[in-house]
Amino acid sequence: MSGGSYNYLFGQVDNEYVGSMFDIELNDMMYDLVKVLKDLEWWQSGDIGEEEYRKTVKRFKDIWFGNREGINNRTVRGILKDAIKEIEDL
Repeated sequence: MSGGSYNYLFGQVDNEYVGSMFDIELNDMMYDLVKVLKDLEWWQSGDIGEEEYRKTVKRFKDIWFGNREGINNRTVRGILKDAIKEIEDL
C-alpha cells in the first residue's frame, strides 16, 4: 500500500492549493511542498526509506530556503507554464 499514514493529505493539498495561490512563486512552492508531504506520508507508511524522504526535504529547503537563484529559475518555468495554459484556453 502506498501512503495512508496521513490520510493522503498531500493529494488534498495538491488539489486545493497547487495552481490556486494567485502567485507564481507560491504556486511553485506548493507544488514542491506536495512532494515533501507525499514522501513524508510514504515514509511513515513504510513505502520508502527515510533517506529518500530526507533527500526530498533537502531539495525543497535548498530551493525555498537556501538558494534564491533556484527560485528565480522556477519562476521563469511558472511564467512559461501559465502563458502556455492561457494560449491553450484561447
